[in-house]
Amino acid sequence: MIISMTGFGRAEGTFGRHRYRVEMTSVNNRYLEIGIRFPKRLASREYELKEILRKKVSRGKLNVFVSSDSDADSSNGGIGDENKIRDFFKLAQNINRIIGSKEPVKLADILELGEYLSITDDSAVSDKEAAFVASLVDKAADDLNRMKAKEGKQLEKDMLRRVRSIEKESDVIVSLSKKRVKAESERIRKKLDTLLDSRKDIDERRIEMEIVMFADKSDITEEVTRLRSHTKYFSEYARSEELAGRRLNFLVQEMNREINTIASKSSEAEISQRSAVLKEELEKIREQIQNVE
Repeated sequence: MIISMTGFGRAEGTFGRHRYRVEMTSVNNRYLEIGIRFPKRLASREYELKEILRKKVSRGKLNVFVSSDSDADSSNGGIGDENKIRDFFKLAQNINRIIGSKEPVKLADILELGEYLSITDDSAVSDKEAAFVASLVDKAADDLNRMKAKEGKQLEKDMLRRVRSIEKESDVIVSLSKKRVKAESERIRKKLDTLLDSRKDIDERRIEMEIVMFADKSDITEEVTRLRSHTKYFSEYARSEELAGRRLNFLVQEMNREINTIASKSSEAEISQRSAVLKEELEKIREQIQNVE
């Protein structure tokens, strides 16, 4: 199964006077890396929230944002505890007195203090509220995975199309290689016959051995057979139910090894050109694999 590591998910809901919103984004990464930001009230619940995500996502860099807003119709207009605001005003006045400033306390001074001391209720959430937030994280992760699965389908189509192209090109290369070995063997024999025509003691076995050695050095049957085996398994794992990112990455490395060997054995221009096409297609697959979970 091919699932992209890139996606976006969200969920929101209201618990009591708090409306929670969960948003998460995922990008490619070799391992699972989770970064989560949330209101201070949820600080003690970080581990359990991350555990939910670890069960939903296996690879990728995951950024999660949990925000909370008080209901707009709350008694203090959603701006926080009025007593705390008064306390901040008095604190600002005391600071002015301590430092000998005669500047009047402004709204900006109170808000700035709020940046450090918080004017909202930071008491820990109840178990029920924490469970509600956890359910939102779970829903957002499901939403993320749906998007990743859709993108994965597109990646699968593209990569399998390129794998089929590699298979077709490798068949052509095998055909060209066989013709080349036969033609080259005939050329060697004719050249030897011309050079040694006057000699009576030509060692036919030696000539045959040289031709066989040349054919063996130029033969790419084994490399192409292994390459086709790798492409076969690539297609199977891409369509299987398991997350295939790591397996596919390994198979791409092995395909690259075989293609390099094929290219090194080929001295004919057309075979070299077709080997270059194989490399180009494989490189495009490799780029796609970097984004597969």
